[in-house]
Amino acid sequence: MLLAGIDEAGYGPTLGPLCHGLCVLRLKEAPPEPDLWALLAGVVSRHPAPDGQLCVDDSKKVYASGDGLQGLAHPVAAFLNAAGHEARAHLPLKTLLPAVELAELESDPWGANGHESANGIALSELPGAQRLVEALTKHALEVCELRGGALSARKFNAHLNACGNKADVSWARVEHLLREAFALAQPGEAVFALVDRQGGRKFYAPKLHALFGDALLSVECETNLDSTYRVEFEGRKIRVAFRQKAESACLAVALASMCAKLVRELSMARLNAYFLAHEAKLKPTAGYPQDALRFLKDTQTLRAKLKIADPAFVRAK
Repeated sequence: MLLAGIDEAGYGPTLGPLCHGLCVLRLKEAPPEPDLWALLAGVVSRHPAPDGQLCVDDSKKVYASGDGLQGLAHPVAAFLNAAGHEARAHLPLKTLLPAVELAELESDPWGANGHESANGIALSELPGAQRLVEALTKHALEVCELRGGALSARKFNAHLNACGNKADVSWARVEHLLREAFALAQPGEAVFALVDRQGGRKFYAPKLHALFGDALLSVECETNLDSTYRVEFEGRKIRVAFRQKAESACLAVALASMCAKLVRELSMARLNAYFLAHEAKLKPTAGYPQDALRFLKDTQTLRAKLKIADPAFVRAK
């Protein structure tokens, strides 16, 4: 069975990219919704542990644990290492993003700079990495994909102008990641895709009909907390669920959440480093609405001098 988790980071901010994460795992034998925390107990934990266990959970909980970005980076790097990516000494943004999306971010002057702290995270070691590989092998669990995604403010505004709805901009990103996950499935392999629900949307059948075409789609449930659908598509049985707090219920979504948050934070580090290189006394911003207004006011003269137009820098919604 293929298990795919999708989550976002940065849906609400005014500055910086809208980011998503994708984690795709393959299990040889599994129940419809496997508890991978239980399966990998002793190696992976929901909480930081002194014995080298990897902390995997909702990125907001991990990032708030006091470990800074290292708390996010170490588990993600360990899973990337298990997937064949070398991230033992350094976790750069280019490891987390597809080349085309990294190039898009770096086409903005604040998206690329020489500040090491803004280009990646130094990893002195990867505690638990070898134990993770051994546990994954033992349970016939394969890491097929683990990556982030980023939509720059400029691209966000262009898509918003095209569709007129912020939720549809985010959905287009989710749909792209779902297609990517389904493409990894082997012939006849069952797929379960779980997406952390954002906003108030409850009914996803029309969106999925557009995704799956003429395939027969059935509704399993549509509630305030969970919207789940079944479809047989290209010889595969697929379940797709959109669920509140999915990152706390599914390890794959939690890893996607952590990837998305890492991409968002590293992108904001680049943005802040760019502006502080021009005006060292500026206070950095996380990009959320209230502080973004402060930052825009503080940089108004500087942005005019640098010829940075609002549509390329400030999200319209």
